[in-house]
Amino acid sequence: MGLRILVAPNEDGLGTSAWTVRLVKGLLRAGAETIEAIRVPVASGRLANFHRGKYPGLPVEIMRLEGVRHPLRLVKQAGGVDIPATLAWCVLDYERSREEYRQALRACRALDGADLLVDWGVPQMLRAAHDEAGRCGRRGRPLCVTVSDHAWSETLALMAHAAKLLGDRVVRGLQTMRADEALTDCVFTFPPPITPAERENYWRQTLHRPVERLPGVFGGHEVARRWAGGEPRPRIRRMLGIPEDAAVLHLTGGGTPVWDRLLTSLLDEYAARPPSYYVVVFSPGERQRRGVRLGWSGGVQIGRDPGAPRVIHLGDVAGETHHVLFAAFDLVCTRAGGGTVSDALAFGVPLLLVEETGHPQVEAIRESCANMGLARSVGLEEFLRSPRAQLEGRTGELRAQPAPRMGVGCHAEEDLAARLLTLARAGR
Repeated sequence: MGLRILVAPNEDGLGTSAWTVRLVKGLLRAGAETIEAIRVPVASGRLANFHRGKYPGLPVEIMRLEGVRHPLRLVKQAGGVDIPATLAWCVLDYERSREEYRQALRACRALDGADLLVDWGVPQMLRAAHDEAGRCGRRGRPLCVTVSDHAWSETLALMAHAAKLLGDRVVRGLQTMRADEALTDCVFTFPPPITPAERENYWRQTLHRPVERLPGVFGGHEVARRWAGGEPRPRIRRMLGIPEDAAVLHLTGGGTPVWDRLLTSLLDEYAARPPSYYVVVFSPGERQRRGVRLGWSGGVQIGRDPGAPRVIHLGDVAGETHHVLFAAFDLVCTRAGGGTVSDALAFGVPLLLVEETGHPQVEAIRESCANMGLARSVGLEEFLRSPRAQLEGRTGELRAQPAPRMGVGCHAEEDLAARLLTLARAGR
């Protein structure tokens, strides 16, 4: 019988779900003959819909965890995190969240016969796997591996400390979360800037878990080439309806609502004074606000802003994530979420990173990128005062930038997949 594997993304944005797609496909390339099935358990309909269609013809089951009402998810407001609401949701309600996961996993028997559980920041899954093994009297449980750009308990503790909200109930909730995170057998982290050194040290020094650092970020040109069926940059630009010699800016909030209204004034200005370059936007809120209708163009779902013909809104990508589209971009402007930053680094695309207030993990990545010479960085208020000037300077053209000083490898999902399969086989 082949290996049964669970890969569990967290519910905060689309970043870890996009990484999950990379890892699942890497696992099947590395060991298709030894894998019986891969399950991707998710709590929200949004993530279930995201993952459907990403694995055509592959032995991958998307499992909806019914009854999970309190997954870990930051509560966002325009430009940043609502810390009190986030602590109430993630920390004070953590015991309820654990029980919801336990019951949902038991009901769909997701853990039955599992050999390997890979979690992307879902400590409730680790606790459920530990408790279920004890309840059923099994001799063992799945090998549990965490892949991390941060630990929830550290990020939430930093938020609580900054807001002076480390009361007794918050401290107890964080202690419970730490205990669950420490149930993992080992941790894999990305290299800086995606997992800054202090975030990696938390796993070693506070949670006392063995840590292996990946040799690079996920994906890159080979992934895009496979998807596009040839040289990706010209082929993807044709799908987007963009001339090959045009400059292209990508604006994205990384699938979180934090930028839903942040881009309004900038997109209004593009409508009033069209840019010389093309702008590719991922912002579902702005798309709806502007009445943009999506349709398929090749393998990409796109729509043009009726008031700004060079502004293109993104929807879905057939059988893939937005990662492959980065081959077509010349500049990415975003918050410093790990997923979007790693996508840009995988393709060597220059970055302009905007502050996200109240989010220590995202801000640590932004600082690390700036220190490593991988991005330009701008404060939120400064960006809001003059977003177009930040992008164009005084020229009216997309602001010229040197290519990032790389030194960060790519296609690291291949290394991780091989390592995970070795560990899973050894643990059977």
